[in-house]
Amino acid sequence: MTDALGVIAADVATLSRTEIGELAEGEGGGSSAMPQKQNPARSILIRSAALRAPQLAATLHTAAALAVDERPDGAWHAEWPTLRELLRLARGASTHAKQLVSGLRVNDAAVQRNLGLSRGLIVAERLSLVLGPVLGADRVRQIVAAAGAGADLGELLLAEPAIAQAGIDIAELLDPAKYTGLAGRYVDDLAQ
Repeated sequence: MTDALGVIAADVATLSRTEIGELAEGEGGGSSAMPQKQNPARSILIRSAALRAPQLAATLHTAAALAVDERPDGAWHAEWPTLRELLRLARGASTHAKQLVSGLRVNDAAVQRNLGLSRGLIVAERLSLVLGPVLGADRVRQIVAAAGAGADLGELLLAEPAIAQAGIDIAELLDPAKYTGLAGRYVDDLAQ
């Protein structure tokens, strides 16, 4: 559990960096040196727990593996305080995670800006899947390579008559919001 929460916290901490700015904690921590800064305090606490938990779990494993007979000489003495600390970390991390995700704020403009930096190549896999049967895999690779070298991906696709003949909407194809798969359903299921 702490591993899973640690991944969420790492993502929030990364995406809340000034240069990315896509996410912010609802109640970020302040900074004494920079009053305008909102540190991802909850994410940091969750990450701390996630980084410490595996070593505690290793101690439990070692104690169990080295137990002899029915009266382990020292094994259970190592297990109980370790288990108590591991449970304390897991409970603290889960409490912080609940507060973190309930107050999470998304900066849509920053998300759009950052997606735009890929100039449409964020959906290169989708292009291969959708356009491969229409244009052939080699041609799709050529188009993606040309876009990667600086050409406008939308213009390259508009220049392919087979795409229009197949009735494919290029704007929709290039929209990352139209390529989230089952993510929306998973989020809705988890939010219930």
